[in-house]
Formats: sequence, C-alpha cells, structure tokens
Amino acid sequence: MQTTEWGDCGMKSPLEQKKNASHIIIGVVVVDFNHLVGPQIEQSYPRHLQENEALGSQLPFMALPDGSHMSGEDYCYFHLHCESIQHDTIFGISYNRQIMSDQLINKGSQVTRSMVQKAVVILATQPIFGPMRAKLSMVTQAYFDQRDLNNMQILEEFYDNLESGLACAMEIQKDNHKLDANNTLYMGTSLRELVYKWRFKVLMLMKLLLLQRRTMFFGYPVEHLCTLQYNLVSLIPALLPSLQDAAVPELNTCSEGRSKAESLKMTDRQSLLSYMGLPLPLFSKDAFFQPYCPLQQMEMLSSPSWLIGTTNRIFKHQRTNCPDVVVELESMQIQVQDPSLNSLIALTPADRRWMDGIIQVVQETWNHADPGQPDQMQYEGSDDYIRARFEEYVFGLLSAAKYLHLNPHGSDVAVVQSFGGEFLDAFCQSRVFKQWNSYTDDTLCDLISHQHPFTGKTTTITDMALRLQAGLHDLHLEENWAPTKEALTAALQAGSSSLSKVTSSWRQDLGRLASSSVWSSPRATFDESREAVDGASSSPEGKIRPSALEVTRAQGTAAISQIGSFLSTRRRTWYDALQGRSTSNQKS
Repeated sequence: MQTTEWGDCGMKSPLEQKKNASHIIIGVVVVDFNHLVGPQIEQSYPRHLQENEALGSQLPFMALPDGSHMSGEDYCYFHLHCESIQHDTIFGISYNRQIMSDQLINKGSQVTRSMVQKAVVILATQPIFGPMRAKLSMVTQAYFDQRDLNNMQILEEFYDNLESGLACAMEIQKDNHKLDANNTLYMGTSLRELVYKWRFKVLMLMKLLLLQRRTMFFGYPVEHLCTLQYNLVSLIPALLPSLQDAAVPELNTCSEGRSKAESLKMTDRQSLLSYMGLPLPLFSKDAFFQPYCPLQQMEMLSSPSWLIGTTNRIFKHQRTNCPDVVVELESMQIQVQDPSLNSLIALTPADRRWMDGIIQVVQETWNHADPGQPDQMQYEGSDDYIRARFEEYVFGLLSAAKYLHLNPHGSDVAVVQSFGGEFLDAFCQSRVFKQWNSYTDDTLCDLISHQHPFTGKTTTITDMALRLQAGLHDLHLEENWAPTKEALTAALQAGSSSLSKVTSSWRQDLGRLASSSVWSSPRATFDESREAVDGASSSPEGKIRPSALEVTRAQGTAAISQIGSFLSTRRRTWYDALQGRSTSNQKS
C-alpha cells in the first residue's frame, strides 16, 4: 500500500476518496489540550486531515470529552460528518491519556502545566470499534512510554499497518450491498453484560429506539456511556453495519431510492433481511445518533429524533429541545420526561416472560472471569444467541405491525395485546414505520409469523411473579444493605445471624414459590382458563360468556389468595427467628 508522507499537505477531493471507497481507515490524529485555546488537532497522518478546518472545528471536542481531565485514561466513540473527507458518516474512536510534564524528555515551550493530556484518534469508514480499540490501546501506550510526544513515527507506522490488518479481519466483500457484516463489527459490543445489568429495561430501551424518541444517556465513564448505546443499537437486525446516515439529521442516503425486494429465499440470510426491509431507517432524515455529544452540537437537538450520550449536566437542564427520556448510568434508571411514554414502553406479560427467559440463560451461564463469554463457551447465552432472540422478536413485531396496518378492524387481539396495543399503534404512526412500510411487500405478514414469541404462554400469576422479581432487583437490596451491615455495632452482632437467616429464608421461599408447579406451568393455567371460558360460552343453560376482564380478575384473585396463604404459613417461622434474635440479645 502506497503511503503519504507527513509533509504532504495536498487535499484529497471527494472524487479521489470515492476511488478508495474500499479503505477502512481514513487517518490517525493526535489531539492536544491547550490551556489557552482548548483542545486542538496537533498532528495527523495523513497531513491533509490537520489542514481541514471543518474537521478541526468538530473533532477535538469529541476526542477530549468534558471532564476527561479528571481521569487518567478513557475511550470515546463518536460520529462525524465532514463533506470534504467523506460524504456520509465518519466513525471515530479516541483514547486519551495524561502524563506528568516532568517525565517528558522533550518538553517544548508550549508545555506550561504540570500535566499533559493528549488523545490519539482513529477515523474510519465503519464502526469497527472492537478491533480498533485493542490496537489503539497498545499504540497509545507505546507513544506515551517514549516520553517524547513530538515523535510521531510510531503513529505513522501504526497507520500504515492498521489498514491492512483491519481489511484482513473484516474480509471485505465486493458486494457493497451486503446488509449484515461478519462478527468483526460486533466485537466491540457485549449483549451479555447489557442483559445481565439492565435486565427487563433492555426491551424497554429497544422499544424507545423503535419509536424514535429523543433519548439521552448520561453518566461516566465515557467508554461505558458509548458502548451501552452501541449495545442497544446492535439489537436491531442489520442496523449496526448501516449507520452511514447517523452523524447528522440531514443525511438520508440509505432510504433514497429504496425499493421492495423482488424475491425471497428463506435459506439466504441476506435475502431474508432485504425482504424484511432491514435495516430500519432509524437514523436517516431528521434523526441522528451521537454516542458522545459535545456542547458544540447542542443545536442539533432541535431534530425530531435522536439518540445521544453526554457527561455534561447542561444537556439535562436545558429548557429547549428537551429529551423525552434520560437514561442514568449510575442509578441504572430510565427517567421518562414525557408521561405519555410510560404506557407505550411498558412491558406486556408476554414481553416480561420472553425477556425473563433470556435473563435466566445469561445468569445461568455467567462467567465472572470473562463476562463476555458463557462459562462453558456454548452458543446458548452468548451474544449471538441473544442477538438471534431479539431478531426473532423484531421480525414478529414488524410482521404484526404490517398485519395491523392491513387489517385495522379485524386484527388478532392476542397479537395486539402481546406486543402492547398502545405501543403498536404508536409504532404504526411513526416515521420509521411509514418509510419501512412503503418498501416492504404486503405478503410479509403471511410469510413471516406475526406472533409474539410468547403469545398465549403467560398467566396473571406468572406475570405477577416477574413483576415482583423485577421490583426487588431494582431496589438493589444487596448494595443498599451492605453499608448497613458493616455499620452494625458489636452489641447487635449476636442477633445478626438470626436476621440474616430470616432474609435468606425469605429469598428461598420466594424462589420456591416462583418455581412451583402453578407458577412454572403457565400453559396449563392458560388452558384451564380458556376451557372455563369456552365451557361457559357453550353451556346448555345459555350462560353469558365471561369477558377477558373477568377471567383476568379471577386469575388475579387466585394469585393474591395464593400469595396471602404463602405469607400466612411463613409468618410464624419469620416471627420465631426474630424472637430468637431478641432472646439472644437479652442473654448477651
């Protein structure tokens, strides 16, 4: 590969860039924090990037995020649009580090503070952050270890070798219309960690994404902030390899001239994705996705739809262009600013049961030594497994939305209730559905099942158990109780074991109740309820058929009665345990 010398200042035209469209790496840039003028591009390879004014006005504020000086190192992922370099989105990853100025062997007159902070940035045509992150970490470490930050030779060699290495890893195909890239694109994501930490909220966040609502992720560190958003985006089939329009709301290359698929081959994944109208145009006209959004891009928030991440509280307290939802990393809470959204993203019983199955698989295969891989390295519980389950859900949802659109008055009630009636209505009215519906065939809902993966497989009792489980998890009892236990005085230590036994007994009893035959056999309970309804409707006495509300009320009453009986039988045991603690304290 022919390389460009650092002294080459010639600008490459967009036409010349098109000739090298197969290239992955655009360049390597060093951003320095100047205490007088702020962050600025110090060096670049090739050199023409340093001379680009449009790039210089955006890149430095993304490479060195707000508050980056408070941490020794951090990564940042971001999207750029610079027409003079590339027509569509440029994907950037930066790694910023600090070094004491007295450790430098070639300080220079520009170094006036005790600490020097710089970021090394890779600009690419595709979001292959996983492979780039690993290479960027090693090179930046070596760059700082030489203690002469003016010596860019190592970065020049890095650029020369990076392109060929990534091209080999990506196995770039001649077919530029390939919709689903290989696993290299997903190496920077971890769906297992996403499900393990966020549990049922994962599906709520995906519903928000599908509705194209203004969603803001807030928190530290920046790398966690960015990867969380990429994890979410990777749940939508074929979306991660198709973020060409994500940088700014003006781009619309993916949707322009799009037509219906002329054929379908079920055994060909690319044919299936094309027939399903994927990827969805979630980040096209009037929408954008910025994993880290600096203050300099705040005016872009006037767009109707966006997904952004930020560490600056100014975004949270602005009075104009407010977000619909704020996702807090530290508390792991979804703060809905628009009350009307609560019912739209609320999980249905079928949603909870389906999501609970994925959560259980992840928990059963959790590997603390390597959270990204199942403990036995099996397919079940892996990222590919989770991605396949969500693809099944999205396929069913899209087919159900198409079916509802074609049959507004004769829709299957079970289908609507399983996905959520309000959510389906809102999705069918969204801009993304209208675009998607225009280039997908009406036979889609006949060939692709328009059923929820768990339609007809839930009961009121099962759903109540899952609600209770989710509520207890959100209380973070382990984290909140730990400081209290440490603060107990020696006088109470004698009784702490009894109290611990009560807590342990409570958890074990809840687990046994949740795994009992009634709770774990929702199909049997569902069939019994259906038989009761069918029997009533066909009785010789001509009794009135009970409504769905009456059946649900009966199931709910039975569930509450069972829980009440359970609590009554255990109350004596818990009371005796507490009494034992009190007696122990008195003796001591």
